[in-house]
Amino acid sequence: MEQTVRLAIDGMHCANCAANIEKHYRNTPGVTDVAVNLANNTGRVTFDAEQATVDDMLRVFDDLSFTAEIIPDDAPLVDEERRAKEAARARHDRSVFIAATALTVLIVAIGMIPGWHMAVGEWLAAFFANGEPTHVQAMFAGNLALLALTIPVQFGCGARFYRGAWGSLRSGSANMDVLVALGTSIAFLFSLWITFLPVMTGEWTDAEVALSINDGMPYFETCAMLITFVLLGKMLEARAKGATNQAIEALMNLTPPTAHVLREGMEMEVPLAQVMAGDMVLVRPGEKMPVDGTVMEGATEADESMLTGEALPVTKGPGDTVTCGTQNTTGAIIVRAQRVGADSTLARIVRAVEEAQGSKAPVQRIADRIASIFVPAILLIAAATFCAWFFFVPPQGDDASLARALMPAIAVICVACPCALGLATPTALMVGMGKGAQLGVLIKDGEVLERLSGLQAAVFDKTGTLTEGHPVVVKSDVPAEALRLAAALEEKSEHPLARAVVTYAQRAAVVADGDQVVEVERFEALPGQGVRGAVEGHEVFVGASTAEDDAAQGSQIFIDGLRAGSLVFRDEPRPDAARVIRQLRDDHAVSSFMVTGDAAAPAHEVAQEVGISPDRVFAGIKPLEKAAIVEKLRGGAEEPVITAFIGDGINDAPALAAADVGVAMAAGTDVALDAGSVVLMRDRLGDLITALRLSQATLRKIKQNLFWALVYNCIMIPLAAVGILAPALAGAAMALSSVSVVGNSLLLKRFKANEE
Repeated sequence: MEQTVRLAIDGMHCANCAANIEKHYRNTPGVTDVAVNLANNTGRVTFDAEQATVDDMLRVFDDLSFTAEIIPDDAPLVDEERRAKEAARARHDRSVFIAATALTVLIVAIGMIPGWHMAVGEWLAAFFANGEPTHVQAMFAGNLALLALTIPVQFGCGARFYRGAWGSLRSGSANMDVLVALGTSIAFLFSLWITFLPVMTGEWTDAEVALSINDGMPYFETCAMLITFVLLGKMLEARAKGATNQAIEALMNLTPPTAHVLREGMEMEVPLAQVMAGDMVLVRPGEKMPVDGTVMEGATEADESMLTGEALPVTKGPGDTVTCGTQNTTGAIIVRAQRVGADSTLARIVRAVEEAQGSKAPVQRIADRIASIFVPAILLIAAATFCAWFFFVPPQGDDASLARALMPAIAVICVACPCALGLATPTALMVGMGKGAQLGVLIKDGEVLERLSGLQAAVFDKTGTLTEGHPVVVKSDVPAEALRLAAALEEKSEHPLARAVVTYAQRAAVVADGDQVVEVERFEALPGQGVRGAVEGHEVFVGASTAEDDAAQGSQIFIDGLRAGSLVFRDEPRPDAARVIRQLRDDHAVSSFMVTGDAAAPAHEVAQEVGISPDRVFAGIKPLEKAAIVEKLRGGAEEPVITAFIGDGINDAPALAAADVGVAMAAGTDVALDAGSVVLMRDRLGDLITALRLSQATLRKIKQNLFWALVYNCIMIPLAAVGILAPALAGAAMALSSVSVVGNSLLLKRFKANEE
């Protein structure tokens, strides 16, 4: 039996970190699948419970430099505790950055502003020595001042890079921390050698010898600027990554922390976690619904825009259902709780989006393969750069070739950025899928998103998908009085046609006499025939009949044995069905099909109205046969065709599972959340176009991110190798590359729903 655990992981810095964790899990017995998300520092591991335990999943981190904890199934990925930890970490990082910046400004001022270095050196040398200091002594004292200022930056503010590098190397891999620690350490040690060269040579008076390398000036400002720029980049990256979670946090914040529960005749305000199914909950105007439930008393209007996208509030009264997180606007109501906490619709939506954000699109495999060899390749390039400069570039003075060779090699090490590669896919998925949730479109997996973006064929169920899903009266020759009596009889029946008769009569009664309560006696439902009973002393029978149009259903009404007229019913196409079919065909080159269990006549009539060709209509099809048709369409004539099945998510389960992409209409939200890999929460067919466009936009962002991450390294590494890019600028470029990738992903927040 397979079991899945979610992990909150601390200590990841780049794509190599995520890849290293995944590698160790794949080498763990019993693990069948693993996905680590660098963008939100989480992981998801699936394992065989007969071969391994949850403790085994945590023991993997014993050999790694990271820490992890289990996220309970009923807890969100981004809970209050994790938010507090991240906020504390952000404050610490900001303090470290401020300290590094202050020290770096002093180091750069002393080391690079003409005259400052010698002025500081002469003052220190004169303070600690007797007499007028020599030029070399003043230079040495100035270098010592730079050294004293650099040590806190290098080993204090930059300690995180050494810890990360050591942990990475100890676990058998190399990450971004290795590059930063190595590059800055080389520059620091070389600067240390330059600083103490007069001591080692004893040349305190011979400036020509003592100052032969870089005029005696060390590269401490390079070390400090590198670390400061990388710290800045990591801080901006963390802030940008946090912005990718805003959609999830906005959904989570819709749930109120407490609820007003009525127990033993008293109203008690209790934490939401203590509300039980069956409790009576009082919801006042202006409050959010704390549970999914049924209105028992009172009437109000509910703002359900968070779930449906509809701006207008929906009237709610006894018997109506309300959803957790929606807003009560006008009246106080008492709700019987049905689903609470993790079982609520809102919690399940959040969980579905979180799981989707943690998945991987197949295109990510490119970045994973590159990341696995990235750091070793960069170290080889840096070594080759050093050798080329040292052996083939003519020296300019004694030992000058060493300095000329080290700086480009350090720049190569510090400009290379595996972080951007690791963030390219997950940040785009997080923003895109979060935006989808806000628009009422749940895409449950990164692989599904990639498939949907290349959709070639769409197979639609008819009833409830292309049509409204309930019959309405489209033709009647029944007199008003007979219709009133028939409606009174049909009020006792739960049959869909009975509901249509009552609705039609109610609409007619608004124009005629209005609603009246009518007594019905001896009501009897006759299976397959109709209903009969006594209404106001009249014997009324409403029975099925064959309509003039074979595409429609009909009922005949008899009053006291005499035919009073007939009604014709029809399941009308959705208002946006024809537009969706047209947009699929004209804008996205997607072929549309209909597969339905209905008879051929009504199926072809609806197909004609919405724009589906007659040769693409399959009528009289059973549920399992629907799946077979989908499989056949997927096979294609010559090559596979990416196919989606769009159904109501209940009796279309086989076809939804057989398709490349199963799209469930959320007419019944509770069931639809568990059916299909894409859920249209607003129950609008037009949102299929939104889902398609969103998947294409997200995949474009992923490809853009990967392209720019690769191009960045392809351009910056050669520039660093030939000496055009100084090490300090290389560090700044590396830091900003990750920020640019995350920023590009955040542009998906501008995506708008399909409207026409």
